[in-house]
Amino acid sequence: MNQYEDRLITLESQLAFQDDLLEQLNQQVTHQSLELLQLQEQLRVLHARLENLSSRQNVDGTASQQQGGSLLQSLMDEKPPHY
Repeated sequence: MNQYEDRLITLESQLAFQDDLLEQLNQQVTHQSLELLQLQEQLRVLHARLENLSSRQNVDGTASQQQGGSLLQSLMDEKPPHY
């Protein structure tokens, strides 16, 4: 009978550790989900600002477009600082 009690205690211990791990993983997923939503909102705001700047440049006149192209295109062509 002692053998079965030991196995039961071992299984209960493993189950407790798995429950704890599952709770930790759930908290991490929840945190990352909230962070992802924040990043998506920031991206949406930045995209709207960039579109607004690009459209304002287009409205300001075609001379600036002929000289340097659109703001969006110049930002896309810009190389990162490490190049």
